[in-house]
Amino acid sequence: MTKLPAASRLQAIADMLRTGEGIGIAAMAERFSVTMETVRRDLVLLEKDGLLTRVHGGAIPVSRAAPLPSRLASLSAEKAVIGKLAAQTATRDGWIFITHGSTALAVAKALNDGPAVSVMTNMPAIAEVLQSGLKHRVTLTGGEYDYANGALMGEQVLEAISECIFDTAIIAAYGVDPVHGLVESSKYLQRFKRLLFERSRRRIFVADHSKFGASGAYVSASLSDIGTIVTDEPPPARFADGFKDAGVRVVYPQKNDTNNMEENTNGQ
Repeated sequence: MTKLPAASRLQAIADMLRTGEGIGIAAMAERFSVTMETVRRDLVLLEKDGLLTRVHGGAIPVSRAAPLPSRLASLSAEKAVIGKLAAQTATRDGWIFITHGSTALAVAKALNDGPAVSVMTNMPAIAEVLQSGLKHRVTLTGGEYDYANGALMGEQVLEAISECIFDTAIIAAYGVDPVHGLVESSKYLQRFKRLLFERSRRRIFVADHSKFGASGAYVSASLSDIGTIVTDEPPPARFADGFKDAGVRVVYPQKNDTNNMEENTNGQ
C-alpha cells in the first residue's frame, strides 16, 4: 500500500476496527509501510479517543472489551442464528460444558428447544436460561464472579472442569487467527480452554464473523485442534487454505434460510 499521511492512516485503522476485527501491530506496519513504533503511537492516540482497546501485539474494538450487557446487544441476530445451529448438535442426556460469552448464551437459549441435557457452565446467566425450561440439569463451576464477563473465574473453575469428562464442550471463541488458530486475551483463558480440550470428547467452537482475524496474545488451539466451528457467514477467503489443510469443519446458515445450515470441511 502507498504510504499514507498520518491522519489518513489513523482513519484507515479506525475504519478497520469498525468492522469488528482486531488488528495486529506487525500487520499494520507492513500494510501502511511504517515502523511498528509508528503503529504503536497511532494506537495510543486512537485509544485516547475511545476507539479501541490496546492488547498485547495489537488492538481490539472497544466492543470486544466492553462489559457483557454491551456485548449482548452487538450482532444479536447473528448470535441467535449461531446458537440455533450449535444447539442442533446436542443429544438427549448429553453432558455438556458451555463457556461464558454472549454467543455461548445464545446457544443456551436455543437448547431450550431441544432435548434434555446436563450442562456445566461458568456463566450464571446460562444457568438461569437453561433452568427456566425446567428440563435441563445445570451445574455451576463455582469461582470468583467477574462482572465485565458475567462469568465465574479462577482456580475453582479449572478444578471443576478437571474432575469431569464432557461429551461436548461448546466454546465461545475470542478470536480466530488464519495461521495460529484460536487466540485469547489472557493466559488464564488460554489455560481454561486448553483444559476443556483435554476433558471433552468433542469440541464445538462458536464465533460470529467479527471474530475471524481478531487478534489475541495467547493461542488456545491450533487450527488442527479446532474440529468444528459454527458461525453466521462464511469466513474470509484468507482462511480457506489453513482451514482446508487442518480439516476444519465450518458450519454456517444457508443464505436466506436460518433453519438450515451449510457445512464446509475444506475451508471455503
